[in-house]
Amino acid sequence: MSGRSRRRTAGITLIEVLVVAVIMAILTIAVAYAFVAGVDLERSQAQRQSTRDRLAQVEQRMTVLLQGAKLSQDADDASTFFVAASESGDETLGSDRLTFTTVAPGVALAARASEDDFATQHEASGPVGGVAEVSWGLTPLGDAGDRTGLFERQQRPSDGDPAQGGSETLLDPQIERVGFQFFSGTEWVTTWDTVAGGERRLPAAVRVSYMLKEDAEGTVRSILVPIPTSDVTATNPSLNGGAL
Repeated sequence: MSGRSRRRTAGITLIEVLVVAVIMAILTIAVAYAFVAGVDLERSQAQRQSTRDRLAQVEQRMTVLLQGAKLSQDADDASTFFVAASESGDETLGSDRLTFTTVAPGVALAARASEDDFATQHEASGPVGGVAEVSWGLTPLGDAGDRTGLFERQQRPSDGDPAQGGSETLLDPQIERVGFQFFSGTEWVTTWDTVAGGERRLPAAVRVSYMLKEDAEGTVRSILVPIPTSDVTATNPSLNGGAL
C-alpha cells in the first residue's frame, strides 16, 4: 500500500472518531438533560401533591367546624353567635373574617403532631366538648411575629366574646386571600351578623374562597359547606347579610 493510501485511510479514521465523539457528547448532554428534567418533574409533582394534601386537610377542618355551627334561638343568650365582617374592606371574595360558635370536636392542627400528654394539651388548648368559639382571618388577633397566612383562634368553652380569648394557630401559611359568603335562601351575601341586630339564624350554606401566595396564576379555590342546623330555605329565607 502506498504512503498516500495509508494517509487517506488514517485521515478517514480520524474523522470517524471525531464524528463518533460529537455524537456521544450530544447523547450524553441529552441524557443528562432528560435526567434533570425528570428529577424536576418528580419534585414538582411531589410539591403539588403536598399542597393538595395540605389544603385538603385545611378544607376538611373548616367543613367539620362549620357543619357543627351552633346558634341558640334565645335572644338573651350571648354565648353563641355567627358573625362575618370585612377587615380589609375588600369584599371581592366575601368577608375576610368569620367568627362563630360550634359544637364540632375541633382540635388545633398543631396539636395533632404534639407529643405532650393529655394533661399538658388540656392545659394548653382547653377542655374538649361543649360550645367552642372559632375565628378565621388573615389578621392575627395576637402577636404572630413575621408569620402570615390564615389564622384560626379557638376558645372552648365559649365566653360570648367574638373578639378575643382562646388560643391562636396558623392554619395555613400560604393562604394570602380569603373570603366567606353565605346563602340566605335566595341569594349569596357577603356579611352575616347575629349579634348587631341581625336575625339569629344560621345561613343555609357557607362558601369559603381563598387564594395562595405560591399560585402565580391567581387561582381562586372554593369549598361549599351546607349548614345542617340551619332553618333557612328558599321558602323561608333570612334577612341577615348584605347582598353581593
